Amino acid sequence: MRLRGWVVPVLIAALAGPLAAQTRTITGTVTDSATGQPLAGAQVNVKGGLQSAQSRDDGSFTLNRVPNQGVTLGVRLIGYRGLEVSVPLEESGPVAVALAKDPFKLEEVVVTGQFVGVERRNLANAISTVSSEDLRDVPTPSIEQQLQGKVAGADIQTNSGAPGGGVQVRMRGITSINSAAEPLYVVDGVVMSDVAIASNQNAVTAASQGSNPELTQDNQVNRIADLNPNDIERVEVLKGASASAIYGGRASNGVVVITTKKGRTGRAQVNATQRLGFFSLSNKLGSRVFANDAEVDAAYGAGVGAAVGCTPTSCPFFDHEQELAGRKPLSYETLASVSGGDDNTKYYASGNVKHDGGIIENTGFNREGVRLNLDQQLGSRVTLSVNTNFLHTKAERGLTNNDNSTTSYYVALAFIPSFVDLTRNPDGTFKPTAPSPPFPPSNPLQTAALSSNNEDVWRILSGANLEWRAIQSQNSSLRFIANGGLDFFNQRNALFFPPDLQFEPVDGLAGTSLLSKSDNTNLNLFGTVVHNYAPAGRGFSATTSAGVQFGRRNLDIDRTTGRNLVGGQSNIDAATNIQVQQRRELIKNLGYFLQEEVLTAGERLLLTAGIRADQSSANADAGKLYFFPKAAASYRFPNLIGEGSEFKLRGAYGESGNEPRYGQIFTPLTSTVNIGGVPSLIVSSGAETGAPDLRPERMREFEGGFDMQLAHGRANLEVTAYQKNVSDLLLRRDLFESSGFARQIFNGGKLRTRGIEAALGLQLVDHKDFAWFFRTTFAHNRSKITQLDVPSFQQGGFGASLGTWEFTEDSSATRIVGNDTLTAPLTLPDGTVLPTGSAVVRRIGDSNPDFRMGFGSDFTVKRFGLHFLFDWQKGSNILNLTKLLDDFGGVTPDFAVPLPQPVPFGNDLLTTVGGQRLAGFGVTAGNYVETASFLKLREVTLTYELPNSVVRGILGARRSARLSLSARNLFTVSDYTGLDPEVSNFGNQAIFRNIDVAPFPPSRSFWFSIDVGL
Repeated sequence: MRLRGWVVPVLIAALAGPLAAQTRTITGTVTDSATGQPLAGAQVNVKGGLQSAQSRDDGSFTLNRVPNQGVTLGVRLIGYRGLEVSVPLEESGPVAVALAKDPFKLEEVVVTGQFVGVERRNLANAISTVSSEDLRDVPTPSIEQQLQGKVAGADIQTNSGAPGGGVQVRMRGITSINSAAEPLYVVDGVVMSDVAIASNQNAVTAASQGSNPELTQDNQVNRIADLNPNDIERVEVLKGASASAIYGGRASNGVVVITTKKGRTGRAQVNATQRLGFFSLSNKLGSRVFANDAEVDAAYGAGVGAAVGCTPTSCPFFDHEQELAGRKPLSYETLASVSGGDDNTKYYASGNVKHDGGIIENTGFNREGVRLNLDQQLGSRVTLSVNTNFLHTKAERGLTNNDNSTTSYYVALAFIPSFVDLTRNPDGTFKPTAPSPPFPPSNPLQTAALSSNNEDVWRILSGANLEWRAIQSQNSSLRFIANGGLDFFNQRNALFFPPDLQFEPVDGLAGTSLLSKSDNTNLNLFGTVVHNYAPAGRGFSATTSAGVQFGRRNLDIDRTTGRNLVGGQSNIDAATNIQVQQRRELIKNLGYFLQEEVLTAGERLLLTAGIRADQSSANADAGKLYFFPKAAASYRFPNLIGEGSEFKLRGAYGESGNEPRYGQIFTPLTSTVNIGGVPSLIVSSGAETGAPDLRPERMREFEGGFDMQLAHGRANLEVTAYQKNVSDLLLRRDLFESSGFARQIFNGGKLRTRGIEAALGLQLVDHKDFAWFFRTTFAHNRSKITQLDVPSFQQGGFGASLGTWEFTEDSSATRIVGNDTLTAPLTLPDGTVLPTGSAVVRRIGDSNPDFRMGFGSDFTVKRFGLHFLFDWQKGSNILNLTKLLDDFGGVTPDFAVPLPQPVPFGNDLLTTVGGQRLAGFGVTAGNYVETASFLKLREVTLTYELPNSVVRGILGARRSARLSLSARNLFTVSDYTGLDPEVSNFGNQAIFRNIDVAPFPPSRSFWFSIDVGL
């Protein structure tokens, strides 16, 4: 039977009337309980229902289609304590909600699983969070530098002072010897690549042709520097295995979860920031001052003093470091964002342009980017979130770090005394380092002016999250979540060294052009189901989550090296000597996870258990599953230490992995030979092979601690102790020659790291016109090799003559050993007695610090604010091989300082400080081992909020503006005689850091900023 056209509308209207009568609308406002000011962005939810809303700029909110019955509203806002408000059926007026501040964000929801989390006050793991307010104080090239000194247990060090970053982040000490050292970065659910791709400057410096052919010394950038810190809402640092186990076989080094900013309900909010500043050289090595021509002749040969302009009473002095790195070009950063939306659609869009001028000519860092984050409500049960970020960065990093060709700036300066004039001639050419010899044919000022080392990166980060709330009732909910992410970047390295450079003709191939093109794609897909059950009256809630994750990483690097350029052209095809290299990597991962979380005993007891199973093509058996379990518990004791206090005990256990590096399961082949004119692949001499059961390193970690809040949340203390037991270490062992291979990579040995970390926060004063907040962090750890399935071995550095790392059972994993001469008899474990004067190899230092602390404070006095942060490292040793080079060249500032009395050395007498130090080369490596202790003022910022009347008069109604002056790395206090105690010649390494060889000099930065809200 066919219904008439008017029947359907009538039926709909008849049904709609009763349905409409069963719902109502609730309105209200959210304010600050102390000031009464409206709060925007507060999330208001009907408990057990689908209805939710955000408070607008004036604090108001509206909830539609609320069941026509008494309901409870949950109101939350980061930085404030959450509140539940009962709204009875007969309530008809607006609901007034006043939230109290939560300075330590104890009620923020922290990640504990894939798409699940708990309030910080119940957290059973030590997870550090850093908010957007903590990231805006001082601009930095990369997000890791923003975290320095703010996260207990995170050792964050810059590899050099070069523009664009290059930072090592190490969580809770050592977790490996030969595997990956950097944490996993997850941005809005997208696993972001942080790969550091070398520029190929080694083709000119020949740095890796010495004792470290496998370790790059190209001073490369790690790609997290592409991300704009101003787009970040907060950062969660998962340091322990119990927290990071949800990411399985790649999480032993910790996980950094980054959440970017989202739109908020209400009128469009426009924010703009303009910063102007500059960088300046913060430290110099200094150089020896020569008194007269006789001193020059004694050092460099007869007649040299007169040739360089010295007289019997004086010598010219040129400050080469100032000439090279004394630039202070204008730096700037422009930021703009707009956000807003309604209950169905929210958006956040931003754009940024940044330029950091380098202190050396032809160096600097640029970043441009746009971001669009959308959150769309598709009906009452389905939500779609899309995050897209287009990025472009360009780094110009000059030529620094170790070399074997005397071409990089500070290596060349080590052999050029201060009396040599390196400046430009009137015609624009550069003076040679004459007389040469004895000085090298390399003028660093010319190299900086005429050569280029450019890295150009285009990148897209995009992710989508689709959530379906299939069930939502007073007692339970069921969510299905699909998440996908893509991280793709193209990196182009172009280096040009024209034939005009004084060092270029030395090899007979004048002029070098280097071109590298790299493509990297990270693809990851998640499927997750989350069920929450909270039966009425039973006093507990249970959250179950399960899912699957697929990941694919593809890296392709093509390098072309052209030498002997025709006519000084920079094109590769203008060279007569051309070499081509290619490297391709493809890794696929598949993981499964299951987790159960129970909150009971009046929300005081939290119990968590879960497991992750991973398989990876980086393992010998790509189809084998490796399981990583986790378990944690915490219990809160309210008012245990007095009214307004809370004490929480917590403990956790977890396992995570560190997969083999790409290619360790394969045998490398070379195609550089042919047989009878036919190209062929052969196993190269000294080739390695992977063990047939090669698998991930496994970390098992126990952690326990307590959190304590006093004075109604105005003081907060977190203390954690942990022990990490790492087994199945990736090691190398020698093979018999008959096998056809030199070495095999296999799993063997164990490593233990123990440590303690603490964080203290104090809200000392919190008044309307004056507030004072103080925070400090502390971290200490020690590592030990507990089992080694190969004989003791040395690795890293430049051998025992200069200092290297030695791995022996029952010894520190970060122990530095080197040549030494006994000053007293020494009895060996086997009873042998070595007499005084014997040459031995023994411990000369340790690269692990005794402890690391951060001290920060924020003051607010009416409209003025002051922020500062100190970073203190105590202990640790560094190999100052830049000083060794300067001693070789005789230019160290104290080289000619007389000793109090001559020191016998063989048949000679040593009479100067530098001579004594240099005489120990190859005999006493400790001469160039120094302390790496330091105290740095990382950040300092002074702000002023313009009065509303002034802002309204200039910009109109409802505007805000803030002015600020800031500085970063303003000063360093250290006994280290090198440029910077944080440097690492070999970049990001699990252990082999703390080697100083001619790095890019450090700088301090100064900024003036104006922030405007429209």
